[in-house]
Amino acid sequence: MKEITNRTALIITPKEPFKEWAKFYNNESIEELTDRLNEKHIYLIGFATEEYLQDDLSPYCAEIFEYELTSWNYLKHEWPEDRSIDVFLEWFEVILNDDIFDLESERIQREKVITYNSI
Repeated sequence: MKEITNRTALIITPKEPFKEWAKFYNNESIEELTDRLNEKHIYLIGFATEEYLQDDLSPYCAEIFEYELTSWNYLKHEWPEDRSIDVFLEWFEVILNDDIFDLESERIQREKVITYNSI
């Protein structure tokens, strides 16, 4: 087991404003929509603390917000105009976790994620 000491995991869960927005772009059954809206995404960032959440989250906020929006709708003109950190925190619950352990012996594999900016 290896402890990852230079990262904090951000556990991102949609709140009601995001869920209401996302419902407009759903092509799935109600059951699949509910499952998808209950998904949590995990992002690793540099060390962060709850006390300075907004400051620590700020450099990553736009990228995370855009990824979350893109996962439902690629049309940027249909995204909310205000994507500030304050709106992000209204739309998403953020849980910090800095106790991260890798139980695998194999190296972590990376894959480039397509975001709005890379289309």
